[in-house]
Amino acid sequence: MAEGIGPEPWLWLGGSLLLALVATWTTWWLENVKDRLPPITPFLEGPAFPILTEIGRLLFYLGLPAAALLWGQDAVIGRLMGFQPLLALNGLVGDPAPAAEVAANLADWMRDVGWAAGLGAATWAVLTLGWWTARRGANSPRPDKEALAGIVGLREAAYHEVHWAFYRNAPIVALGPYWGIWTGLGLAALEAVLNPFWRAGIGDADRPPLPLLRAGTAFVSTTLFLKTENLWLAVLVHWGVLWGLSVTVNSGLTGGRQGTHRNA
Repeated sequence: MAEGIGPEPWLWLGGSLLLALVATWTTWWLENVKDRLPPITPFLEGPAFPILTEIGRLLFYLGLPAAALLWGQDAVIGRLMGFQPLLALNGLVGDPAPAAEVAANLADWMRDVGWAAGLGAATWAVLTLGWWTARRGANSPRPDKEALAGIVGLREAAYHEVHWAFYRNAPIVALGPYWGIWTGLGLAALEAVLNPFWRAGIGDADRPPLPLLRAGTAFVSTTLFLKTENLWLAVLVHWGVLWGLSVTVNSGLTGGRQGTHRNA
């Protein structure tokens, strides 16, 4: 049920959207003018710039939601982020929960795992079929397996899932679970559409369509949250789907050539 909500959550949410716009458009501008501004070229092409970029991404995707949760005066509600506890582990770090509560919690987790497995498998099948249909007979690039399936892939899954959970938190409080969750997806979509790198990735046939894959996983994440409200499973499904797609595509079953991409 929808509840009253103060301005604090919207300020954090609006600040995140504004920060994303400033960061992406500034980086886009720098990359497009570096050839005309020789003094900044060594910095942009040197080792420091990628490191600073990754630090900035860490602070944006994980640091900002964490700050809102810890210091935002109810700007973020942990339960609505999807931080579902596993009560069976309570005894490892404190007093064990009552057996009846542990059993009920495990039953909830088993149901959630079933939803996650079913949605994940269906999404992998649809994306693989879509890739094969769209790229059949074309000399198209393949996604970088290591970037999607390894530690980098897990990092990207965590970044995006926490980010999407942050964007649906305030709308859930204001509009209720159903409309709030879909409104959060709309805000994430708005941020992506306003990102010049995201739009360029869609329009570039020589690069793997990671932005579209990310859009697909965002929709699946939203559907999964409607059923489970479990962020941990959303991260694993996100990672698993892209890993499975990467393995399938790079196995040669769908054709295409290896390519590189920029994280969206």
